[in-house]
Amino acid sequence: MELAKRFEEATVTTANTSISINSLVINRPYPIIHAKRINTKYGPTVLLSLRDSDKKLVQIFLPKRYANVVILSRSVYLNLVYKGICEVTRSYLLAIDS
Repeated sequence: MELAKRFEEATVTTANTSISINSLVINRPYPIIHAKRINTKYGPTVLLSLRDSDKKLVQIFLPKRYANVVILSRSVYLNLVYKGICEVTRSYLLAIDS
């Protein structure tokens, strides 16, 4: 069943739309479709492809503090949850949900 779902996800038109983390809806789980380590002009990070709706995928760059702890695995299905912005440090608060 999971293989069929992954095949379906692979056929969805993926517009490589990169969005800011703060444009995600707070406390809504976004299924992680793909994670990839990349190098940017700001240094190494992880680029996540998230399911925004049935037919739409979006990409976000993880902040370094989260990118350093991400272990890329092909067999784990997780959701990214945006928790808002810290009032003290003004940094993004993210969580992983299964």
